[in-house]
Amino acid sequence: MDWLLLIALLVVFAVGGAGGFALYRFAGKIKREFQRHLPMLRITNMSAMNAGEVITLTPEVENVGRGAAHDCIVQLAGWEGRFAVQRIHPKGPRYQRHSVPIVLGQDAPIRMKALSRCYLRLAYRDRWEQRYECWYPVAQIKNVNTALYDVQIDLSHPELTEPHPSFREMWKLLRRTPADD
Repeated sequence: MDWLLLIALLVVFAVGGAGGFALYRFAGKIKREFQRHLPMLRITNMSAMNAGEVITLTPEVENVGRGAAHDCIVQLAGWEGRFAVQRIHPKGPRYQRHSVPIVLGQDAPIRMKALSRCYLRLAYRDRWEQRYECWYPVAQIKNVNTALYDVQIDLSHPELTEPHPSFREMWKLLRRTPADD
């Protein structure tokens, strides 16, 4: 009788282990498929030009992810301008880098007074309308010659705001995705 119980327990654990392994593989497949569609916009290069009292910063926005980014916006605290593009594609046939000229004259608020928290904000959405934001810290440095503030953007330490859907939400979103999209 003890042998039968032992054999029954071994069978139950073997079936449970195989089922658990299959579930683990299925979850991994769903996560990989979901990540295959995610965009990741980043500022990959920045140039700055100082002409008299005017500073022109030109960040290059690039999609280093795998999916298209939608409703893309670049904003800088203390800059009245705004850059927006409908869609930025990842590397492939429709890939393109976008240069964003940010012209900061002597009357720009970011140049005239010290701001408490300054960021260059990059916001976009994925194909399921989930919002992503990338915040680059901005330093204001007082220029002793002009009494204005010069601007430096730290590209190496962005703060990311990204959605973290559960496995179930990923699975539901992938089921909504058309095959040709």
